[in-house]
Amino acid sequence: MKLFLVRHGETKENVAGILMGHHHGVLTEKGKAQAKETAMVLKDYKFAHIYSSDLNRCIDTAEFIKEFHPDTPLTFTKELRELNMGAFQGQMTSSVDWDSLFSDEVNGKAEGGESLSELKTRALDFVRQLYERHTSENILLVTHGGWIAQVISHFARVPSRDIFDKIGNAQVFEVEVGKDLTGKVLNLNQ
Repeated sequence: MKLFLVRHGETKENVAGILMGHHHGVLTEKGKAQAKETAMVLKDYKFAHIYSSDLNRCIDTAEFIKEFHPDTPLTFTKELRELNMGAFQGQMTSSVDWDSLFSDEVNGKAEGGESLSELKTRALDFVRQLYERHTSENILLVTHGGWIAQVISHFARVPSRDIFDKIGNAQVFEVEVGKDLTGKVLNLNQ
């Protein structure tokens, strides 16, 4: 299976430095333009299915892509949501001591949120389910930077914290997924 992972376009909250987590967010004009550009990049690909986070910033991005794939099924799911930042959602990113919060990737998390380890488990469980349903197909996922970082870190065998800042808005990643979640990152499109 080939997964095409797309991060949502830029949001007003991204620009303002607000932690979104499971909050919806609103695409900026630049974010809409990014989503349209990504839709153009992907327009000639054939996808068996498009899955998107059920948060508005991804829904809106997915809708731009879907215009070029009118016959491809589109499913919105909470499994593709960003890291749940619990009590920090809606707060300024500058108010969080990230090094302290995630010094322990297994257990470190905001009150009421999830750890990076929990996010990685959620992401890889979803990829495993997709592989069972779409073993030899191309699948498009519209999701979030933290979610993508967990998948890329698994297949590239690098810590997710080393790649999170390299995942730009509306960027496309292609990952080849094999049996037992073996595979590799094929390319990173800017």
